Formats: sequence, structure tokens, C-alpha cells
Amino acid sequence: MKRRLAIATAALVFIAAVFATSGRWLGTDDTVVGGLAQKAGVSQSRLLPWNLTGDLQLFVFCAGGAVAGFAIGYYWRALFNPGEGERRGANDHRSGKQAGS
Repeated sequence: MKRRLAIATAALVFIAAVFATSGRWLGTDDTVVGGLAQKAGVSQSRLLPWNLTGDLQLFVFCAGGAVAGFAIGYYWRALFNPGEGERRGANDHRSGKQAGS
């Protein structure tokens, strides 16, 4: 019981700290890349049709990459492995048999 109370308290403190400071923190693109772009004299362009600020844009691209990775992983054999018929022909060739006979 004490352990659950300690975990819940720590979680509430963490969430409160995030919400209390969220308005004052800039994303990594604004602080790091934006500063370097200003020094180089490059202007900022819009990448998406909607406006995402801070690290939300980074999260959206990361989530899209994760979805694409799971899809490619799921369809890996269909995308990159030869078909069943081609596989049989390759196995017959190794054993000395003619493919299709």
C-alpha cells in the first residue's frame, strides 16, 4: 500500500512539473537548429500544412516512423523474400533436379 502511494505521489509530482513548465520550454528544433539556422542566414519553412510547435512535430514524425517500421516488419517476407514457387526451384537446383520436372 505504501509503495503504491509513493509511486502515485511521484507520478503526480512529475505530471504537475511538466504542466507547470510546459509553456516556458522550447523544443529542440527551436533551440538548437533554429539558432544555427539564424547564424547561417537560412529562413524557416513550413514542413506540414498544419502548425505543430515544439517537440510535438518530432513526436508525430517518430510515431509515423514507428507505424511504418511495424508495417514493414509485418510484411517483410512478402516484400523481400522470393515467392514460394521460386523458393522450390532454388531448392531443386541445389539437389541436382531440374526446376519444373
